[in-house]
Amino acid sequence: MTDHHVPQPAPGDDDQEATVVRHEERLLVGTEVHATERVRLERFIVTEQRTITVDVRREEVRLVREPLADGPALPADSPAPAREPVVVVLHEEQVVVSKRIVPVERVTLTVHTVTEDHPVDAVLRHEEVTVDEDSTRDPDTRR
Repeated sequence: MTDHHVPQPAPGDDDQEATVVRHEERLLVGTEVHATERVRLERFIVTEQRTITVDVRREEVRLVREPLADGPALPADSPAPAREPVVVVLHEEQVVVSKRIVPVERVTLTVHTVTEDHPVDAVLRHEEVTVDEDSTRDPDTRR
């Protein structure tokens, strides 16, 4: 990781120079999108038993007899009353069941994005530069 560079003096150059390039690791953090699950919006049929009570009407015959008191009598020479039967039609209601499909509810599946903070821990390395002086030199000859 350390770039060692030994300087080569240039001919006729009294000043010598040494250069090193210091490096460090940088943390590059990003995101990638991955599929996590598949959601399917389905309809299915549930059957349930329903009991509904319906009022049903019908006509019935009620025979009412009333005694006649002192009503006028028919003359003896009058023709006999008609013998045609009296017909009365009776009615009743019958239950009629039919089914109809009607819309009752709209169900919408929406997708929204939730953002959360996730800490990322990493160990990063970096270089440091130090200068070691040659200890064989005489301390009095330092510049």
